Amino acid sequence: MVPDGEAIVTGSVKRLFPRLSKDEALASLLLERAQRNLIKYQSQARLYENKYGQPFSEFRRMIVESEAGAEKEQDYFDWELAVTGVEDMRLEIDCLSKLFDE
Repeated sequence: MVPDGEAIVTGSVKRLFPRLSKDEALASLLLERAQRNLIKYQSQARLYENKYGQPFSEFRRMIVESEAGAEKEQDYFDWELAVTGVEDMRLEIDCLSKLFDE
């Protein structure tokens, strides 16, 4: 017998989020995940800022204008991913937060 996914999710929402609809519960969970991701990306970006003693924009300029070694090149890509992740998560949080401001 295959479990009824819809019934399981509906029951869990009622127990875990008694005052929210399924859509509101999903939005709440997505907002929470985006906030956790934001913290993760901010931490990663801060590690590189501390390692190189400069913001990403200056590091990028240095990489573009010089021959970067393999480690600096890899750090550049990882740091860029973190910076992009911060921007994306802020947009996601702003968008999802609007659902709860109404």
